[in-house]
Amino acid sequence: MIKISKLIPLLLLLYLVVLPRFNWRDLPQPFNQFVGEKPFDVVQYQKYVQFFRGNKNVANELEGPFSYRPLVPLLASVIPFQSNTSINLINLFFLTLGLIYLLRLLRLFGFNENQSIIGGLFFILSFPLFYYATSGYIDGSLLGILLISTYYLFDDKYFLFILTFTLGIFIKETIIILLPVAIIEFMIKEKSKIKFLKVIIPVLLYFLVIVLIRKIAPHKESYVWKPSIDILIYNLVRVKTYLSFLLTFGIPGLLATYLIITKKIQMISKEISYPILAGFLFSFLLWLYSLFAAYSDGRQLWITYVFSIPLALFVIQHREKNAK
Repeated sequence: MIKISKLIPLLLLLYLVVLPRFNWRDLPQPFNQFVGEKPFDVVQYQKYVQFFRGNKNVANELEGPFSYRPLVPLLASVIPFQSNTSINLINLFFLTLGLIYLLRLLRLFGFNENQSIIGGLFFILSFPLFYYATSGYIDGSLLGILLISTYYLFDDKYFLFILTFTLGIFIKETIIILLPVAIIEFMIKEKSKIKFLKVIIPVLLYFLVIVLIRKIAPHKESYVWKPSIDILIYNLVRVKTYLSFLLTFGIPGLLATYLIITKKIQMISKEISYPILAGFLFSFLLWLYSLFAAYSDGRQLWITYVFSIPLALFVIQHREKNAK
């Protein structure tokens, strides 16, 4: 684990990075012209907090899939601040844990303390942390629980993995990205037939919880992210599509891509490289799908950081070894 004396400055830096955009604060001109109005997603989450605080009148204003993500609004409802502030404090809580567990994950993968700190800085000094983390979306909480659950998966803490994975389903359905990672991890590591049971449990849990949430969550209607040519064209003509992609993909994404295309990933043990590579590729495919089915921006790509940061550090680690 990273020493407390080095962890505290990293946490303080994280809070400084998210502060300028906390609660959807305006950016200085001319940058603010790229921000736009408060998104429909953010408004929906704020209304959901009000619902959990007892205002049942907003039930007919809630829509799926936003109302299928109840955990962050529920936790926010017990914090005595305005809805948006409470949501963002929950995001900050999960991001704090996420950073701690990222550092633990990197140490688990065999990186030394300095390399792990570089990984932490990749996470902190990033566009998505600055722009999306505490602006009213719930993706910051998703990223935090993804990092926690990924750590327990690779640390062979199966019960804690299942517990945190299940919590993640209640945060956002995008936690599904961990299923291919877990399946590959169990198939490689487990030698007995129990590996099939370990695979089946999270898969069944995911779909059972998804069905349960959709049955009990309030919603007047539900939007289905269906691919269409119109949405694709809309995203392709937007400057923000490309800008948010480049800024979010960032240095970790570039280094991870370099590791893959140069085949240097073969230097890493398959117990680590295969699941991490699957997570990186599947999370990238999720962003690719958003081009065809949603308002595409960096939030869909942000989850690649769980996997691209370790891959990027393997590039740095390899160069440091060769330099000696």
